[in-house]
Amino acid sequence: MMNKWIILTVGALILMTGSIVMADIGNNQIIKTQNNYTMNSPVYELELSRWGVYNDGTHPKETTKGINAALKWAKENNYKTFKIPNGTYLIAKGTKQHDPDARINLASDMDFLLSKNTVLQKETNEFEVYSILYLGPNVQNVTVKGGTYLGDRDTHDYSKKGPDTGGTHEWGYGIQVAGAENIVIDDVKLEKFTGDGIIVTATTVTGSTISEESLEIGGINDEGTPVEAEGKIRTNNREVTHFDNASYEKYRNIHFGVPEGINSGSKADVYYYRKDGSFIRADKQIRFYSGESVIPKDADYFRAAFEAPSIKGVKISRMTVDISKNVTIKNSDIGYNRRQGISLVGSDGVKIYNNHIHHTGGTAPQSGIDIEPGFFPGKNTIIKDNHFTDNKIQIVLAYGENAVIEGNHFKQSLKGAVGVHVHKGFRGDVIVKENTFKGSGLTLYSENAVVDQNKFTNSEVKLLGKNISFSNATMADAKLNIGNEEGQMIENIEMLQSGAISGALFIWDAPVHMKDVTIHANSKKKGIIQGTGNNKSVYESLVVKDKNHNGTVLPAGTYNRCTFEAGPLEINREGKYVLNDCTIKNPSNLFSVNNLYGNPQVTIKGSLLEVKENIGYGAAIYVQGAEKFELFDNEVKAENNTENAPLIKLGPYGSPKSTSIFNALIKGNKIQTKTAISGVHTLNAGTDAPAYVVKDNILFNATLELTSKDINEENKYIQK
Repeated sequence: MMNKWIILTVGALILMTGSIVMADIGNNQIIKTQNNYTMNSPVYELELSRWGVYNDGTHPKETTKGINAALKWAKENNYKTFKIPNGTYLIAKGTKQHDPDARINLASDMDFLLSKNTVLQKETNEFEVYSILYLGPNVQNVTVKGGTYLGDRDTHDYSKKGPDTGGTHEWGYGIQVAGAENIVIDDVKLEKFTGDGIIVTATTVTGSTISEESLEIGGINDEGTPVEAEGKIRTNNREVTHFDNASYEKYRNIHFGVPEGINSGSKADVYYYRKDGSFIRADKQIRFYSGESVIPKDADYFRAAFEAPSIKGVKISRMTVDISKNVTIKNSDIGYNRRQGISLVGSDGVKIYNNHIHHTGGTAPQSGIDIEPGFFPGKNTIIKDNHFTDNKIQIVLAYGENAVIEGNHFKQSLKGAVGVHVHKGFRGDVIVKENTFKGSGLTLYSENAVVDQNKFTNSEVKLLGKNISFSNATMADAKLNIGNEEGQMIENIEMLQSGAISGALFIWDAPVHMKDVTIHANSKKKGIIQGTGNNKSVYESLVVKDKNHNGTVLPAGTYNRCTFEAGPLEINREGKYVLNDCTIKNPSNLFSVNNLYGNPQVTIKGSLLEVKENIGYGAAIYVQGAEKFELFDNEVKAENNTENAPLIKLGPYGSPKSTSIFNALIKGNKIQTKTAISGVHTLNAGTDAPAYVVKDNILFNATLELTSKDINEENKYIQK
């Protein structure tokens, strides 16, 4: 008889308390607790005195040894759930780094259950590498449920250095999953570890070192035959590339890492052969570190080809690895850990759901979640519906491939903190959708990323990779950086700027396509939009409105059906600027064109250009420098103006000097003023100014003040 259960020989389970409901489904009995957790039957509840275990936070050696012995016994006796009673259990510090006797070692097909009043606490120690709970290679089908895992961060001795470690003391883990499969970690609390709350990693099963002695000059063709090839080297020794190890019966993969003497950025080609030397197939362009080649069933050995000028100094590690697969981490509280909340450094199919990951910091990288597998794969990760609070870095995807970040809440108040950062080394599908960012930014270097339906407050978004799609976002006091790489598509974005930050939209010099972006600002100074732009960029239905009308700069590109009510627009650098069917309305000045950073080429057509009050300094449209300026088929209005200032002026005020306006066409416009002022003024354009063309315009109350060499044709004057 145990504390709460009687196990009957017929396989039924009778409950001694009223907190659990039993269901018998053939030989697969399950028990449902009040919190809806399903336990596999039969259940063994740890008997403290039988195994010499203490639940008062004392006797760490005896407690750790007893729990492991009880687990082994329970496994041998076919128990499916191992339950630890309430209390604090001190887990031994051990006698060496990564001591297997100083942790709890789980077995396959048996769940590990703790209550909310059960604490597993690591004994204060000086070791750089430790864990409380370990799920190693060959462990599978395990649920870790409930309880608190407490590290020794506050009392740890950081002064010691291991023989093979760097003295950083960053590898103290709460739960370590190393090559295990089908693991669920549910409703646990992990805090104050010198390293990570949870690490999901891999182990090296076998391998060899490829060096000069096993290499020769030359390549291998598509039929697996050695050939002469400049800049290529290949293996020539089966002793370092055979599959004789028994581990290959289960593990069918090859990875390459730590290359020396290989061309930077190059990849490996792998060729498989049978024992008789007959060729099977090739795997081309396998990445170093995280690339994988799958070994064919009938392969006896392989040969590999690399890009290198010679075999001198070449050294490459080749490994077969056991990675953790199908791991779920959910409903947990992971906080105040020193290095990471969760590290994924060798995984496939990790799901991280509905956790609170918070206050990670102390030693780099300091991430809530870090996917950084090195030479192991780190792929197919889902991070969904979690809360991230004040981690130094919320999420970093450094290496690996395929990740979904969905429905999470990111909140930071730390100075210099990093939000979600996706490095250019992260490949495959990157999807960031339906998240809320408060004080946390988003930085994307990866190609082809999809960012959709996110909310940003007091943060910054940097799109730094090729072919990124960014859509359906709301941004409050948040900055958006685009156009660092080509092919970016920006669509349906609403930006609200209270004036708490400077600038909203920064556009770099690669072509972008932007559509349906609206900016409502209450700016304190000029510069809602900044950047250079690109002649091939297209901005469709861009709306920029600023209550304070402080003005902004326009980057190069084509603007279709855009609206600007933001104060004076400025075009001031080399490039092509085309405004089609746009609306520009301001109290005083509309826009200026100058050659501060090179001579621009400007075309404005089919647009409404309206001054709502009196024309301000210079002119409503003030051109001081341009390679080309074209204004045609527009409606230019200043119906409330009472000042004697030009509506359109080419050239600066003051004594005439050499021109900076080399071509101008003003054609087919309707120019309308309240009083008789200059509609078009070219008298100060420059001593060597060419003949500008002013034709086919209709002027209401306005006049033309042109030089004698300007072409003045078919203009009509209407007085009201």
